[in-house]
Amino acid sequence: MRVRRDRARTRRASMLLAGLLVSSMVCTLVLALLLASLAGRERVVVVPPTVQKTFWVEAERASPEYLEQMAYFLAQLVLNVTPQSAEAQSRILLNYAAPSAYGELRTAMAANAERVKRDGSSTVFSPQDLIVDEARQRVGLRGLLTTFISDRRVSEVAKGYVIELKFAAGRIVLKTFRESSPNDPL
Repeated sequence: MRVRRDRARTRRASMLLAGLLVSSMVCTLVLALLLASLAGRERVVVVPPTVQKTFWVEAERASPEYLEQMAYFLAQLVLNVTPQSAEAQSRILLNYAAPSAYGELRTAMAANAERVKRDGSSTVFSPQDLIVDEARQRVGLRGLLTTFISDRRVSEVAKGYVIELKFAAGRIVLKTFRESSPNDPL
């Protein structure tokens, strides 16, 4: 009789443990499926100390606000130069260059730094309009490019630029920075 009770208890305990094991496996499977469905879909909202707008960044793209702020930052590095700042700004810009664009950007920035030093010129870009193409992760920029030699303004020209950005390894990189039409930069 006692043996039967012990066997019955053992069976109930075994059944309870088996039920807990199955429940645990089902929960693990559900969590794994949920995690797999969320992978790569996170959105991070960032509020840096020097930027006035919030923006978000996903796996392969960023919000229009982020693109706008990055384009403005990169444009300042390329277009607001002096003989003293040209090389340092080139090095900073190249930190943001996409690997496929690095050589071309380095050559263009070196030529620009050499020209600015040789001529003793400075340029200042005054942006008037930014157009964001979120789907293609690019920004069109319009404004006036003013060139000074010594303290004399020698030109003030309406210019347009296209800045193409791309996400690589979790960070944004510069694909192209090229001049375009001031009427329709994109």
